[in-house]
Amino acid sequence: MKIVELTNLKRKETGLHYRKEFKADAVLEILEVQRTTPVEFIIEHRPVGGADIKVEILEELDYPMVPVLNDLRAYIMEMEKTGRLP
Repeated sequence: MKIVELTNLKRKETGLHYRKEFKADAVLEILEVQRTTPVEFIIEHRPVGGADIKVEILEELDYPMVPVLNDLRAYIMEMEKTGRLP
């Protein structure tokens, strides 16, 4: 399983400077077949540093959810660190 990219990335306005909410379509490659599924995620910055990332997949997948969620969190964290999120 591999995260190819996040497309149609849109940020929702929350009014809180430490919390960012997003909607996107995750392009996943599972067993050499690409599939797109809608996701929502929240990046909440902690007062002592670092961030918590909560991811929700909005469709059923024919694949175990825990590895997909872990890979999505890592992918989103990398996007946040490199400034590729709006």
